Amino acid sequence: MKKTLLIAILFAVLTALFSYLYLANLKNQYKSKDEPIQVVIANQPIAQGALIKKEMLSEIAIPKRYRQPRAFNSLDKMFSKEGKSVYMALAAIDEGEQILPAKVSDTNNETGIAHIIPDAHKALVINFDNENTSVLKPGNRIDILSVLDYSDNNNKSQESSFVIAQDILVLAVDDNYLGGSNQKKKDNDNAKGAITAAVTIEEAQIILLAGEKGALKFIIRPIGDNEKINSKTIRMSDLAADISKSISRDSANQAAQNKQEIMNIINKYSAKN
Repeated sequence: MKKTLLIAILFAVLTALFSYLYLANLKNQYKSKDEPIQVVIANQPIAQGALIKKEMLSEIAIPKRYRQPRAFNSLDKMFSKEGKSVYMALAAIDEGEQILPAKVSDTNNETGIAHIIPDAHKALVINFDNENTSVLKPGNRIDILSVLDYSDNNNKSQESSFVIAQDILVLAVDDNYLGGSNQKKKDNDNAKGAITAAVTIEEAQIILLAGEKGALKFIIRPIGDNEKINSKTIRMSDLAADISKSISRDSANQAAQNKQEIMNIINKYSAKN
């Protein structure tokens, strides 16, 4: 009897001990996850293709469990010893977002343009017709238009202007790459050079086809404008019709004005008599 009681007590003690050790270990695990750890976050929205500067970032302490894998934990790792920018944003970074290696690219990389192409995009070299590309800078965003002739359903030739691609990131202008710390100076500021743009496969197909069949033009977007709109195709016939309507309205207005002036003269003459 005493032996059975002793064994029962021993099992109870061991159960209590193992429960204590398990709970203590669990507590330590949770405590470890809640320990503060330093990470680098964006203190403002950072546009895709932007060169990352110190004023765009902050160091903060967060619970360890909330740190993203491989997130930067020090500003010193993101800038040179002289404090110069080392990274550019491969994708847009939201305010408060942790800075991850997958979203930035080292601008000192010597592998050419391949390392700055955003995810799900390719680099396409584009030659624009009669355009001065010196106004463009790497990192600008553009819309691309095509002006071409085609035959409509009535077999009539139509000259039209189409917006074929919107919000396109310029990766390079001639040999000046996005994020390059020492951009090369063109010998001739009026030179018409090629640009390299980040496009999807579908956008590349459309641009190449439009370039073969007509002229390519570009317009530059203001900083922060990433809106894509449903644009209307403009035909030369539409433009001519609008001009004709304008002339007709002007002619009608002039005729009414002349008529009113004649009536004023008649009324003035009648009043004197």
